[in-house]
Amino acid sequence: MELLVLPSFLAICIKLGIFARYHGSLRRENINLGVFFLAVMFLNIAELLSIKTQFSPNTLMLILLAFDCAVIFIIHSYINLCLEYSNFRWQTPRIKIALNVVLAGMIVAIIFNRSVIAGAEPSSYSITRIAGDYYFIFPLYVMAGLIFAIALLFRGLKKADSNISRQRCLVILISTATPVVMTFIVFALMAMGVAINGAIFMSLSLTVMLALMVYAEEKTRLFRLLTFVPYSRERKFHSELLTRVTNFIAIDDDPSQQQPLQLKQMMRDFEGAVVEHVLGYYGGNQKKAATALGVSEATLSRRARALPR
Repeated sequence: MELLVLPSFLAICIKLGIFARYHGSLRRENINLGVFFLAVMFLNIAELLSIKTQFSPNTLMLILLAFDCAVIFIIHSYINLCLEYSNFRWQTPRIKIALNVVLAGMIVAIIFNRSVIAGAEPSSYSITRIAGDYYFIFPLYVMAGLIFAIALLFRGLKKADSNISRQRCLVILISTATPVVMTFIVFALMAMGVAINGAIFMSLSLTVMLALMVYAEEKTRLFRLLTFVPYSRERKFHSELLTRVTNFIAIDDDPSQQQPLQLKQMMRDFEGAVVEHVLGYYGGNQKKAATALGVSEATLSRRARALPR
């Protein structure tokens, strides 16, 4: 039992570290991200308690309800985050009102109506629900919410107003993959009668997801993350610069055996790589690229013509 507690305990420690390091992003810059953090932390605490099953039936039920309510808030805040990152504008106020109404309805149904969750019982490592006649509305809410949120992110990849928003959509999609797959697997096993819940499996995967989302809030950190994404523009640019730096700093101990470094050529190569990256970032718009680089359009145009075709 002690070993089963370790993943949950580790996940809580990581979350506390995230809050200590990036609390500004959670409290001021993005309210929805702060709500998501609190919901994930609450779920993690409920999960940790659920692993110690030597409780009365009423206490087990209370822990299970806390866990499931945390899941509902996670889905709710995740959808709001995806609405924000994807720059979705169509009927957004009405969508948010509908989300709040559904949130309230789900919380009331879970807590006060035993036809959704009839009770709680110990499983081999945690606790699991005793499904009521209308339990299906809970996995339906979770899966429908995830599908809607993921659809928003895919839309954001294509139609978001800014490159940063599109990049954040990509990072969140990648970070969401593991928790989403695990959620669908857990619900599928539960539908087949397996006594299982998301405990242990979800805590660490949600923690990794949360860490990536918080880290990506600042554009410099977002760029660093994208350098690890295969085939991304940022990875290509980073690899190109790293290769050029490596080639130029590989200096021989004996100067007579060292080929001249050609400093001017090195500076031209770096300048060309930066110009190419910034132009690509702004979709070839020379006016925006020139403004970002702090040069005139004429200067940028001249540098662009010198780029290899």
